[in-house]
Amino acid sequence: MAIQNNNAREMRSFSRLAVATETTSAATKLEIDDETEEITYLGNGQAVVCARGVCVLADEELATEELCYLDEDDEGNLVGMKCVEAEAEEMNKLSFEYLWPRGLLLGCSLLYGTNFPLGRIMNDALPASATTSGRMLLAFAVLSPFLFKLKPHLGKTAVVGGSFCALGYLSQSIALVDAPAATVAFLGALVVIITPLVSLVVDKAKLGWKDAPQTWIAAVLCLMGVAALELGGDGGLGDVGKGDFWAAMQAVGFGVGFFFTEKLMAKEPDQALPLTAVQVGMTAFWGSIWAALDGIGVLGDFGGNQGAWLLDETTRSQYAIPGVFLAGLGEDEVLRTVALAAIWTGIVTTSFNRVGETTGLGKVSSSEASVLLATEPLWAAVFAGLFLGEEMGPQAVLGGALIITACLTTTVKPQTLQNLFGGASQVEDGSTELVRSVNSAGLSVQYVSNSQGRTTNSSTARGNETPPL
Repeated sequence: MAIQNNNAREMRSFSRLAVATETTSAATKLEIDDETEEITYLGNGQAVVCARGVCVLADEELATEELCYLDEDDEGNLVGMKCVEAEAEEMNKLSFEYLWPRGLLLGCSLLYGTNFPLGRIMNDALPASATTSGRMLLAFAVLSPFLFKLKPHLGKTAVVGGSFCALGYLSQSIALVDAPAATVAFLGALVVIITPLVSLVVDKAKLGWKDAPQTWIAAVLCLMGVAALELGGDGGLGDVGKGDFWAAMQAVGFGVGFFFTEKLMAKEPDQALPLTAVQVGMTAFWGSIWAALDGIGVLGDFGGNQGAWLLDETTRSQYAIPGVFLAGLGEDEVLRTVALAAIWTGIVTTSFNRVGETTGLGKVSSSEASVLLATEPLWAAVFAGLFLGEEMGPQAVLGGALIITACLTTTVKPQTLQNLFGGASQVEDGSTELVRSVNSAGLSVQYVSNSQGRTTNSSTARGNETPPL
């Protein structure tokens, strides 16, 4: 696919591509050659790949299945993305070039899964506020150099999004005090239905069956999964505890945070790591406030039963920084395990893992990346079994499977489900009408496939004109 310049705008050609576009976008332009049936995309920037609240620039030589471009109004405001199915030579699926980015993303998902059992191990030994603040301060120290690359105009929204991500991390830590690690991981996956709801409230997104069938199916599957996880035991509703509540709150925090940060990263994909540094920095900030209040006993037994630990010289030297990390040099095996877990979750799975995720993300399609990263709760369940001896009963297995299926459903294009279950609208020439849906992070997306025929014999985009439907 060749790139040409036309009045400083990027032009990308897609051979025999079928497209219908919306008239509301001044940024998404298409030019069709009537003789060759070649469509030229006139974009304002490079393609991006987005998954789970992170957007990066696409490597257009490797991310060949689909390319997503920003969709803006006449004032330059982001209204969503258009993801175009690209025709390209099929890559050898056994080649290193094909395997390494997918292996990297799957490895990142695996490493993310270790956070849950290790978090439970740390919380069993130390106050949750101490381990969370220590871990996040360490992660922020590693990522802080990226803050100097943050564009100033992103600061305010980045702080808001980062604060909601902090709610997610802190809620996760509180949940791990009482709830099984695997359950916390599965309930955290409810983020896939939280973000569309945020988009509905903030952006007035259309979430009817015609617009977002994948969201409806995912919501039903999630609710069934939660019911199996929480109500499948002999105690029914009596088995639901405060740990389950905070596990659900982590999905709210991450869901709202992903909504804000993915919007920022979609428009500024080179800001993925600076924005990640803000997220971690805000989590370290709010985590430190939590630790200070918990440490002086203001919060009582909230988040554990070791309140006022800052007022005791012995516990303060072991729980506060740098003692929580220096304890790894001592002879106490429990404190050594906690120190190693804090270093692992702070440096490897929070800092280095995000660098790896952004590296691999741009080399695959958004849908494929979302599928690979959706395996995180599965890895969490595996490691919870290995590290903690947690056993999942039939109800937990069923509930987890339903929630994972819900996560995978959100990666399916709405046209695919409409064709399967009905609901797709037809335009005058009999082709399927394109609708604007939302992705798993609540960002508005319109998918364009090769199977959708041209709607007119003369559809062109010149200058600021929008091609007719």
